Amino acid sequence: MKRPANAATLDPDSPHSAVYIAARAEWNERYGSYIAQAHAWRLTAIASLGVAFLAVAGVVWIGAQNRVVPYVVQTDKLGDALAISRADIAPPADPRLIRAQLARWIADVRSVYVDVAAERTLIKDAYAMVDRNGAGVRTLNDWFSHNDPFKRAETDTVSVQVVSVLPLPALLGGSNGERTGAAETARSNRKKTGTPR
Repeated sequence: MKRPANAATLDPDSPHSAVYIAARAEWNERYGSYIAQAHAWRLTAIASLGVAFLAVAGVVWIGAQNRVVPYVVQTDKLGDALAISRADIAPPADPRLIRAQLARWIADVRSVYVDVAAERTLIKDAYAMVDRNGAGVRTLNDWFSHNDPFKRAETDTVSVQVVSVLPLPALLGGSNGERTGAAETARSNRKKTGTPR
């Protein structure tokens, strides 16, 4: 218990002051230690809550991290491992796969089948290989609006054979491209009418 700052000073030799001094000493002896202990425990509880919060946040952060590392194991016909690589880090695309997928895409776009379901599958596959938000979708839409495969299938069919897919060097700091050569053969009434292009 603290004495107000504006209170008169206590004289230990005065009998009235001695009573107040003795009462203050008794108060401090009985309740002062309780107040000090409560203050110490309050600080200890706040510090413990802070440590517990940091520990829980650390456990959540550690638990959110991915500890499993997936691997892809390439095997031969007999099941022996040929190559092992991490599956969570994508390697650069193999140029052979790029050329094969580009050839498939060209064949999907340019081929015309009589079977409507097969033609729809080709068109869906062609759109699946193009970025939905890019210029490729607009280009495909323009192509199919000017070259409707369903109308053309009423008169003839077109089979496409991709002859070559050649890499082009990067021009003016751009990305590499591919140059393709394809042969289209149009058949009408089971008779070849087209010439390779």
